[in-house]
Amino acid sequence: MSRQKHFLEIDVLQAARERLNHVYDIFDSVVIGFSGGKDSMVLLNLAREVAQARGIDQVDVVFRDEELIPQAVVETVQHYQSLPWVRMLYFAVPLKSSKYIMGITTEYTQWDLTRKWCRPKPEGSIQLPEGDERIFDQHTMDEFTASHYRGKVALTNGIRADESLMRFRGVVNKLNENYITNPTKMGPGHRIPKNLKMVKPIYDWSETDIFKYLFDEGIPYCPVYDNQVTAGHALRVATPLHAENSKRFDRLKTMEPELYAQVIEIFPEMLHHERLYRDMDRKAIHKKHGQSLTDVRKWIHDNITDPEQRSTAMTQFREVMGRATRDPESYPPEYVLSQFLNGSFKRRILPKQRKTQ
Repeated sequence: MSRQKHFLEIDVLQAARERLNHVYDIFDSVVIGFSGGKDSMVLLNLAREVAQARGIDQVDVVFRDEELIPQAVVETVQHYQSLPWVRMLYFAVPLKSSKYIMGITTEYTQWDLTRKWCRPKPEGSIQLPEGDERIFDQHTMDEFTASHYRGKVALTNGIRADESLMRFRGVVNKLNENYITNPTKMGPGHRIPKNLKMVKPIYDWSETDIFKYLFDEGIPYCPVYDNQVTAGHALRVATPLHAENSKRFDRLKTMEPELYAQVIEIFPEMLHHERLYRDMDRKAIHKKHGQSLTDVRKWIHDNITDPEQRSTAMTQFREVMGRATRDPESYPPEYVLSQFLNGSFKRRILPKQRKTQ
């Protein structure tokens, strides 16, 4: 029997409270992943409600400082860190990330030990000891985070399904407890910790639900969202080098002038990107490389020069080729090329939605 979406008989607020209570029932350590953004802020305050009702004085929280973030986000996190009911681990460690420049996605390291940093690491943050040259990715960072807690660990985050089709798919693959999943296994040799689960208690909330809760509870949100509304940005806390933010890098100058100056000092190539991205002839690129999947493969070889990035891109391309053989309408060449131009090949490339085919 196929699975069908159905409505709960309770609202999303009550559902989230019940899920958090269940998580506290079955895990030894419940840890809230906090970004300073609106979604994780709602989750953290919901966790406080549930914890207090259970006689728990403090909520365990982790924050991963991504270095290239607005000062307002840092101040929001530090405000929560100072609250007596918050027990926060503040990480500032080398972490792999990506930057999108002129249609090409390459890798860089946050808090890279081999270059100047955009700002000093905050005092009291968890750092690697001298001589430790580890560079984490998203998945090994989850494992490193869990190592600071005991027993079965629930690493809980504010991911919502309506933010992307990828996030929606991440919570519909399980029939029961679909908001509790295993960490994603990435490549050979990566070990999924048996004591770690990823939990998404507010996956079915809308953006309206998020702001309604904040306003109803009188919880101030990070002021970056007011700037984003004014500039017409999506409401999300993310580094300015990620694909979607990088395409609007010119707006950072007025929205976050201090962060803009910090970024261009360390990554001066972003000035070139800012000047030329709008003039990049995407129509010409699509005309030349979007006629067949063979053309797309040639674009990858010609433009993604970083060996690791190219390997990732080619892995995704080969998977697309296999699926396109069975369902070519879901993977037209121009659509597939767009995924690589947009830097969206870090994860599985999903089929083109039927309504847009």
